[in-house]
Amino acid sequence: MNDNLETNNTMSNSSKAYALFYSFFLIPLMITIFGVLFFFLFKMLTYESQDPHDLLNNIKSGSLTKRWQSAYELSNLMSDPEKVPNDDLFNNQMKMMYEKSIHDDNRVRTYLALAMGQTQNKEFCNLLNQGVNDTFIDNRIAALKSMGMLECSEFINTINDLISSSEDDQIRLAAVISAGQILDSTSINFLKNVLDDEEPNIRWDAALSLAKFNDKSGYGIIKNLLTREYYENFPEVDVNEIDNAILIVLGIVSNIETKDFYDELSVLSSEKEKNIKIREFAMKILSEYY
Repeated sequence: MNDNLETNNTMSNSSKAYALFYSFFLIPLMITIFGVLFFFLFKMLTYESQDPHDLLNNIKSGSLTKRWQSAYELSNLMSDPEKVPNDDLFNNQMKMMYEKSIHDDNRVRTYLALAMGQTQNKEFCNLLNQGVNDTFIDNRIAALKSMGMLECSEFINTINDLISSSEDDQIRLAAVISAGQILDSTSINFLKNVLDDEEPNIRWDAALSLAKFNDKSGYGIIKNLLTREYYENFPEVDVNEIDNAILIVLGIVSNIETKDFYDELSVLSSEKEKNIKIREFAMKILSEYY
């Protein structure tokens, strides 16, 4: 009889364990699986072609969420030159949507500005210059970035003034980067003046921008950026960010015919450097210029 009780107790415990497993693991797992399947099925049924004109129409007449998401998709789509429409209808609609977006969700205007910057169409420079004076900082940064991408040299004075006078680090940084893309000689002194800026990113990008002018004022900073030990001063910067930073600097150094960076390139091209892309890039530069 005791054996029967033990057997019954064992079966009861097993049933409880199964019930717990069923309730706390199996059911939630099944719900998750069905949820994922439903999501992908919904995405397939509601998939829309990524046509620039359709996206602009969504921005014009869609819901709030639809408008900013379409603007975001458009900014990504424009990064492919083959997908950038080359017609007046698209350009005029883009201008109209950007002008109206001043009263819309902040994200719509931000992503439209970035989309214009990807088009390589300088027709948008005037509008972007207006966007630099927006209230929202994201809009202003997006406008500055796109002015740099489009090389809006006619508004270089605006950019130079922001480098020297803006009290916002993000605005000054965006202006410094844009100046390094436009490459107007009037920017040189403005860039030199921020080589000792309190914000590291501003110092770094000012040095890189000056190097594009073949100006050696920021070479000391560039040498630091090519030295891994330097980044130990910035513990918030992770390994991937360091690798990307070094590759960007190498890209700029590769276009400068100078032997000033021989020591740094020698270290990066040695077995000590574990990142293969960095090592090979450094070796290539050494073989070409040294």
